[in-house]
Amino acid sequence: MRNNSGMTIFELMVVIGILAILAGIAIPGFIGWLPSYRLSSAADDVQSTLQNAKLRAIRENAIVRVNFDFGNDTYVAFIDNGANADNGTQEADEVMVKSGQMPAGIDLQDSGLGGAVRFTRRGFPDVSGDIIIDNGTRTQTINLTLGGSSSIQ
Repeated sequence: MRNNSGMTIFELMVVIGILAILAGIAIPGFIGWLPSYRLSSAADDVQSTLQNAKLRAIRENAIVRVNFDFGNDTYVAFIDNGANADNGTQEADEVMVKSGQMPAGIDLQDSGLGGAVRFTRRGFPDVSGDIIIDNGTRTQTINLTLGGSSSIQ
């Protein structure tokens, strides 16, 4: 009597063939979707940093600054209340709120902020303007208003 449990090599090859065809269809779509996902994720991170800096300024009753390095595509938010308070530079005694770097292929560009945003003790920024995040084919713009709100467009 034959035992019919398991698969034959032919059935296994058919399953592997079907999986290969499905992977061939799905992978190009995934690769095309990845740059848009990175762009949206980077914009969300920058906006989150701005909102976090605003809330920390209110909560800590201190000046919080977000400095952007557009050449290196990085940013850092810190409480600017150390020995040299409100000088725009992070010293060793000043607490970092958040920092980040753009993913590969994503560029951080200035369009009116001048490289830094200073949030007052009440959470109002000293400048308004746009931060442009670009992946070479699409851009997303983060607009910061003098009221302290930011939106992604």
